[in-house]
Amino acid sequence: LDFLDKYARYTKRFVDYVAMLCEIMCLKDVAKVAKINWKTAKRIDKEALKKFVKDLKKVNPTQIGIDEIAYEKGHKYLTIVRDLNGGVIWVGEGRAKEDLDKFFIELREKKCKKITVAVIDMWKPYIASIKENTNAEIVFDKFHVAKKINEAVDNIRKKEFAKADPKERILMKHKRFLILSRQKNLKPEEIETLNTLIQQNNPLYIAYLLKEQGLDVFDEEDPISGIARLHKWIENVVTAEIEEFKSVVETIQNFFYGIVNYFKYKLTNAASEGFNTKITVIKRRAYGFRDLEYFKLKILQSCA
Repeated sequence: LDFLDKYARYTKRFVDYVAMLCEIMCLKDVAKVAKINWKTAKRIDKEALKKFVKDLKKVNPTQIGIDEIAYEKGHKYLTIVRDLNGGVIWVGEGRAKEDLDKFFIELREKKCKKITVAVIDMWKPYIASIKENTNAEIVFDKFHVAKKINEAVDNIRKKEFAKADPKERILMKHKRFLILSRQKNLKPEEIETLNTLIQQNNPLYIAYLLKEQGLDVFDEEDPISGIARLHKWIENVVTAEIEEFKSVVETIQNFFYGIVNYFKYKLTNAASEGFNTKITVIKRRAYGFRDLEYFKLKILQSCA
């Protein structure tokens, strides 16, 4: 019969209906609405997704973003590859070099050589795989650098809070958000509160100024000026001799080539982080996934 797939127990229209429900509901609720077993609902949805999801033969990415997301406790990760001009195009298990290599093998060498830019964080296995399989220039996400700077400032805040007297502690309590936020994003009354706090603590004041200077560098539109300002900021940090900032400077110096490329291309992995939030919602809606293949298909459905 033309309205049935081979060996099917349900019509195509019913299968489409169940698949549509599975896109917006958890399997338990779909089973209740469609009056079928949840395992049947899952099987129908999984088969429908296999037909829906495109393979890499139909994509030709020239700029990609690569990120990882934890799918289970115990350091179990998925590698998410995104076309910067579209959505997620590949999901692989693990985050080792060999795991990302599988993507490039599946994409094929000819298409790999057409990739011009890869935006990643400073994860060495990804760097090694990209260098081996493509001719792409690597861009390190500016938000990853900003995170390192903020971590240094937060460590100084914790240290100063630990040795502060009771009066200073009252002033410093619940001010983490103000200290780590960009000043340009704060309200006038928040800026006033922040100024009162940091002016009474010299190490925190210096750390805050270095943080603002460092993050302002990445707002620079001109690549040459941006790189010059970054060099100057590193000099300021070295002169300040703040222990917590040493690791930040070392990281920037070790990965300088990719950070410099940010000023050239102005690309970030911000959209990938947005997809990661979406993936987390998918996982929570299902109360977790035991079937990893099914989880990958759901990611591609929602984020492709």
